[in-house]
Amino acid sequence: MTDSAGAPPPRAVLTVTDAGISGLTPETGYGPKSIGAALPGFDIETIQTAGENDTQWTYAAFRDGMQMVQIFKGTGGKIGVVHGVGDAVAGPNGERLGMTFAQAHLPRRACRVGKNLWRGMAICKAANTEKVSLVFAISEYKGPFDRLPSSSDLQGATLQRILWTP
Repeated sequence: MTDSAGAPPPRAVLTVTDAGISGLTPETGYGPKSIGAALPGFDIETIQTAGENDTQWTYAAFRDGMQMVQIFKGTGGKIGVVHGVGDAVAGPNGERLGMTFAQAHLPRRACRVGKNLWRGMAICKAANTEKVSLVFAISEYKGPFDRLPSSSDLQGATLQRILWTP
């Protein structure tokens, strides 16, 4: 995949799989020290960000000043869902932020319509995974918001987030 100027994305420094995102696993504690230990070389900061249903204070991991992942609180003192949001994050099948739904080669049936804060987005199960989802946005989409967009609109939707759920 290349951007509109023809440049390839930067080398992936984090990869999302069913097992986790690089050093982040279901056993990672929810706190800056535990997250930092799992992601050496990253700066861990507190941010406010939007999930599908609300905004929350959570942790974000930055590398060279660029935000790469957002780590939400789970249960039992562990991490919860993690959002890959940086251009150096790769999905389990090589997916990269900014690629289109068509480039991801997903079937429409792998997707559901987003709701609340992700209204108008398509949330799709990544191919050959159980715990990874891909969030696609359709530029200037005007609805209807209670179902997935038309096939032609969906083909041009761009990948905004790669989600891993422990």
